[in-house]
Amino acid sequence: MTDTGSTLLIRRARLDDVPLLTEWRTEEPVAWVDATRLTAELATGNYRTEWTWVAEQDGRLVGRALWWGRADAARPATLDCLTASPGPTAPEEIGAALIRAGLTAFGSGSPLEFNVDVASTWATDPAAAEAVRWRQAAAHRGGLARTTERVSFAWTETDPLPERSTRLDFITAPDSEFRELFAQVAAGSLDAHTIDMVEREGVDALADDDLEFYRSLPGQREAWRIARLPDRTIIGFIVPTRTAYDASISYLGVLPQHRGHGYVHDLLAEMIHMHHDDGQRRVVGTTDAGNSPMRAAFEQAGFAVTRMRIVHAQ
Repeated sequence: MTDTGSTLLIRRARLDDVPLLTEWRTEEPVAWVDATRLTAELATGNYRTEWTWVAEQDGRLVGRALWWGRADAARPATLDCLTASPGPTAPEEIGAALIRAGLTAFGSGSPLEFNVDVASTWATDPAAAEAVRWRQAAAHRGGLARTTERVSFAWTETDPLPERSTRLDFITAPDSEFRELFAQVAAGSLDAHTIDMVEREGVDALADDDLEFYRSLPGQREAWRIARLPDRTIIGFIVPTRTAYDASISYLGVLPQHRGHGYVHDLLAEMIHMHHDDGQRRVVGTTDAGNSPMRAAFEQAGFAVTRMRIVHAQ
């Protein structure tokens, strides 16, 4: 339990807090977890009271932080919802204390993230801009130092299927081969997380972390594929998995020596077909706002922009 002042108290949620947690409301123009979703995912174990932190002030609930994780996980993966009530304490102070308490309690492991989803026009909406601002301040003060703006896309079964590749074969491979490919595609990457981690910890640490992270996501490990030419020259690879709710374009990579030949379109099309053949009606994906080639690939494949995601990470 952490006391951040004379009246502000930060603590883990208890079972008897659940009614208050589900009654929580916010008018801010950001995505948040409502009563229906919270109740459903408390039942599945994706949200848990021990992963939830609350702020109390003068006996009143003034903030909540809902961390999400896999039902079989011992530790959460993302902070899905951070909200604070107007009052004498600034929301960024409440948010920072909630985040700090969670990071301390969850300890070491895969890097944790805090996702803030907003409309694509958020920067021109004063209310949305303020909601993003205080959450970013809270994230940085609370221990999440890296912030990246990402674009979220979605393809649905009503959209045309892109033409499937005729120049590449897609084969299965063991973890050791994918681990090596994660390391190889890091060279020249436009992905902010990749660049940051290589600079801080090196490419081997990145490859180990990527393999562990993508293996931890929902979906079938058997769906991962290496892409190669008919002469067996490896071009890149794909990692189709799932989010908590949708089929996902989780990762695709083209080896540096084969970039500039449009293979990103082949890889993306194959992932869409795999999900479609598996009966998935909606496929989602994200990329950094500054990654113009990947944004163009999503758009060419028929994906539509659904929102912007501000990602704060360790």
